[in-house]
Amino acid sequence: MWNIWRSELTVSFRQRTYFSFVILWVIVLSFLFLLQSTSPAFNGYTNITGTIMNLLLYIIPLFMLINGSFSIANEMENGQFRLLSTYPLSTISYVIGKMLGQITSQCLMFTLSYGISLLIGLLFGVSFSTKWVMALYFFAISLLFFFLIMGIVIGSFSSTRWQALSISVFTWFFLIMLWPTALISILNLLPYPMIGTTLKTLLYVNPAELLRVVFVIKLNGGAVFGQAYDGLTSYYNYERWLSWLGLCYYTLVVLVLSILISDKNLTRKRRK
Repeated sequence: MWNIWRSELTVSFRQRTYFSFVILWVIVLSFLFLLQSTSPAFNGYTNITGTIMNLLLYIIPLFMLINGSFSIANEMENGQFRLLSTYPLSTISYVIGKMLGQITSQCLMFTLSYGISLLIGLLFGVSFSTKWVMALYFFAISLLFFFLIMGIVIGSFSSTRWQALSISVFTWFFLIMLWPTALISILNLLPYPMIGTTLKTLLYVNPAELLRVVFVIKLNGGAVFGQAYDGLTSYYNYERWLSWLGLCYYTLVVLVLSILISDKNLTRKRRK
């Protein structure tokens, strides 16, 4: 498992695209931070906060799904997975090693970019609230985590990079772009008393939507969601320790399911 983790880190650091993404994030985040250079401080949920969150919501899931799926699909396509299958390496160790390697490398990349962007903002006189900085950072890291492990699952279903790319783009389009339309279509078919419960239940189906709602509420912007989310607004605003515990439990469930599904698919391919 640790050998796979080290291998993923080495491959990531040797790729030129890895460092090009660092430059991309620095440029994008720096410009967004500088938009509010005339404001006294970044604090709470503002228009620029919504803009940054939406940008992260569009870009991070797509990149992470593709990176995660390619990390396995590429080895499937070039025959490296068949070679690894001859070694005394369990499939679940392979999957966990892939996840740890991808998560570590991508978190390092974004953390470096985020830190440089904040430094540039400070040099230009932009003042930041600590709560705002940490909330936005953990929002991005959480997005990165969930969609990377989803990408690993997609890679376990794929035999080629083209297949992995197709499934990743479709998943991103449905969960990010098409989700509001699909949600409204489903809710229109239900009786009015069931809408609130269904809306909150479906929220946990899409990690991107759940994270968006949670972090907007944490930044005191829960009023934008309306009456349907009153219970969630109260839960995440006042019962702080319990709300984080619930989010950690949700993360653990998603992680365990992702590992089990990936392990099952790759074990089946290994036997072939």
